[in-house]
Amino acid sequence: MFKSFQAQLIMFVLMLLALAQLGTALAVLSSLKEDNYKQGVNSIDVSRNVFDLFLEARAEQLTKGVEILTSDFGFKQSVATRETGTIRSVLQNHGARISADVSILVSPGGELITATQPVNVSDTVSELVFAARRSGGSSISTMIALDNRAYQLVLVPVKAPNVIAWVGMAFLLDQTLAEQIKNVTGLDISFVHEIESTHTLDGISTLPEYEKNTLFDGIGKIDRLLEAPIFSADEKYLSLGVDLGVMDQWGVIHLPYGPWIESYNSTRNQLVLIFTGVLALAFLFGVVLARNMTKPIGRLVDYATLIGLGANNEKVKAPKISGEFGVLSNTMKTMQGAILNREEELIYRASHDQLTGLFNQSAVELYLSEALPKTQGGLIHINIRHFKNINNMLGFYVGNVLLSTVAERLKTWGSDAGMVARLNGDKFLLIFERNISEQDCADLKCFFCEEFEVEEGSNIRLDISISVLPFEHATGDVNSAMRRLDIVADKAREESNLCVFYEIGQDENHRRQLTIIRDLPTALESGQLFVVYQPKVGLADNDCHEAEALIRWVHPELGFVPPDEFISILEHAGSIQLLTKWVLNTVLSQLSRWWSDGHEIRVAVNLSAHDLVDEELPTMVAQALKVNHLPERALALEVTESAVMKDRVKVTNVLKALQEMGVHLAIDDFGTGQSSLSYLRELPVNEVKIDRAFIQFIDTNKGDEFITKATIDLSHSLGFQVTAEGAENAEGVALLKQYRCDKIQGYFFSKPLLAEDFFKWREHFHKV
Repeated sequence: MFKSFQAQLIMFVLMLLALAQLGTALAVLSSLKEDNYKQGVNSIDVSRNVFDLFLEARAEQLTKGVEILTSDFGFKQSVATRETGTIRSVLQNHGARISADVSILVSPGGELITATQPVNVSDTVSELVFAARRSGGSSISTMIALDNRAYQLVLVPVKAPNVIAWVGMAFLLDQTLAEQIKNVTGLDISFVHEIESTHTLDGISTLPEYEKNTLFDGIGKIDRLLEAPIFSADEKYLSLGVDLGVMDQWGVIHLPYGPWIESYNSTRNQLVLIFTGVLALAFLFGVVLARNMTKPIGRLVDYATLIGLGANNEKVKAPKISGEFGVLSNTMKTMQGAILNREEELIYRASHDQLTGLFNQSAVELYLSEALPKTQGGLIHINIRHFKNINNMLGFYVGNVLLSTVAERLKTWGSDAGMVARLNGDKFLLIFERNISEQDCADLKCFFCEEFEVEEGSNIRLDISISVLPFEHATGDVNSAMRRLDIVADKAREESNLCVFYEIGQDENHRRQLTIIRDLPTALESGQLFVVYQPKVGLADNDCHEAEALIRWVHPELGFVPPDEFISILEHAGSIQLLTKWVLNTVLSQLSRWWSDGHEIRVAVNLSAHDLVDEELPTMVAQALKVNHLPERALALEVTESAVMKDRVKVTNVLKALQEMGVHLAIDDFGTGQSSLSYLRELPVNEVKIDRAFIQFIDTNKGDEFITKATIDLSHSLGFQVTAEGAENAEGVALLKQYRCDKIQGYFFSKPLLAEDFFKWREHFHKV
């Protein structure tokens, strides 16, 4: 509700005005309340002064009335003769005339001679008489307490001519007196004393009985009232205490505070009405102001919305507004143009290659998503062979210039193409709406026969591979089409044909490869892969103490997968080390059981080129041997010449570390690699295995026989043992014995066997 600028602006105006009004109202009410209190205090102060003056005037009047009695000759004579009965009668009569409540006659020494009623004032009167004698014998007016009641006492000396007695008249501070003071001051008067047993206040008051009791109960300790006026609990009265000069006797002046409260409430109500009215006017003013202020904002919002929807400058015009909003409108107009330019640039960048200006892979995929499926036309994929070497030799700048030149030449050749694109790196793509023939490939190949000028006076000739995916084999899915294009492009890079067309079945082979890669971890855990052992027979003693471990894989869907197939795929996928670790642990686990039973058999495990460049391989092998409680001589590792040539320095260091551990090392498939004989001399190996290509037909092929004999003699001269692979007949075995070959491995003796079968075969072989 309050998220809009208009609502927030209205709320701001209202809150600002409300705070101002509230501040003003609080200040006025606070000042009014303070003034009312001050006026009440002033009124009580005036009433207190009147209260004091009233009592003084009454004391003076009472003194004169008593002096009339003391000046009477007959009374003096009665006092002198101590006629007690006469004196009491005179005191009663004269006291009644001046409304005295108690009359007494006291000797000059302060002793009580007679009284109109029993009183216990001897000590108090004695002190007063002594004080009067010290002051010269003048009259005395004071307050005394009799039976928890306050009295105004007047003492006048009887002189004949010396002081022969003192006449005292006591006047009760009663309801009548309180009413008289109230008539003069206009305020209620109370005379109170404290009840000792309950420590509560009691007395007389001009207040109504209910108000009196409530007020007396609320006062508590009267000491507070003597210091300053205090409100009652309901704030009806403002009360001030008056010390009468007698213990536990006080006067209290009560100011009715109702008129002040009514005045305060009236003023407060008026302020609330004014406050409400001003807020209502402010709300109307805020609404009008907010509408006028937000109208240009609304126009700018609509304009910004249209900009956000992608409207161009021709369809949407910036609103004409003056002032600061006009500046904002012009700024948004400039922003609109910048956004459109940026969008055009982004769209171009999203669909074009920045180096060559050709369409990129995103544009190709978008084009295919709209064009597929179709049966007419096709895709031509061009890949520059060995472009990485060109970059390394001539630098990336020259490589970029070369790619731009290739792009221009492709646009010229494929002028009738629906799209010419650069996919990435050195790969280009042309899309034709017509069918593509081998002649098109020949023309394109010829078009690239002309050299490319990369620098002035420096030309280079490029070799390209061409692959074609007809639309009829592209399927309706873009990803499938691009995958098939990659499959045929990979085949074109590996072959030297003019061009390679996609053929039915290639996609299935690709999926088979992906399945092999994907299912390897599951196959290792579920037992789909297992190890077989092919015996190695020693010719010198005609015994078998060695074997080669070979892997077999029976896939639940693909069936038997040849080792050459899945090993090659795993090497390309980078998963071969996972397989090697599994084979090593499996073989060593089997060897551990054989060796613990006293059968010292050495088993050879084949290593991949990826294994040999791993410098952690010796540590991993040592750890595996230790876990299985086997000596290093129980294990043999076989490596191919091609694996050694991948990184000769690193591989040599790894092999040296393994040999120093005591692991038996062999060069597998010797004679089929590309290494020179000097490498063989430097390699830290113990054995050479002659490839089956030279052994299989040794008895019928003289060339194979000569090569085998020369390899055996050379290996022996270098200190290597020699194993011949692939011996399948007795004639070949006889020749190998003749040429002093150390060991033979082949179907003549046995095919690869499961561990239990191998062990049984070995036992039988040694018995024969």
